[in-house]
Amino acid sequence: MAKAIKGVTRIEYDNVTTRGWMVRITRAGKRKQQFFNDKSYGSKTKSLAAAKACYAGWLEEAGPVVTTRNRKTVRNSSGKVGVHLVRNVDSRWANAESFAYCASWITQDGQRQKLSFAWKRYGKKAAWNLACLAREKEETDREAVIKAFEKQTGKKAKRG
Repeated sequence: MAKAIKGVTRIEYDNVTTRGWMVRITRAGKRKQQFFNDKSYGSKTKSLAAAKACYAGWLEEAGPVVTTRNRKTVRNSSGKVGVHLVRNVDSRWANAESFAYCASWITQDGQRQKLSFAWKRYGKKAAWNLACLAREKEETDREAVIKAFEKQTGKKAKRG
């Protein structure tokens, strides 16, 4: 399999004579695209070189991708990016509900990580602070987060 080239895609269909490279870039919801036909450029390699040059130019114009990672958006209702309230309900028993604060994030390799702290076990305020600390440090080891919290506050985190 050929090595992928960012922003450049090979267009080659069976029973169709048009073959070439498609260049695409999107920033702030606006897409630019252009097709580089092999026949127009003389060969597959020449059209690829033109496509790469075009993408490099567009990339320079467009600048870096701006994401909402670690930025508060309108979807955030807790006030802390990556920390949300979890309400658990067990339908087997009446009034069996529990609450927790959950910290979540995406690692560099694209894996979702999360860690939650129950109100009943840690108390509402401590659970919030523990979840915020876990999110800040992106730490899934509960004991490490609790130790960091205790060191930071000088208080013991109650554990149910």
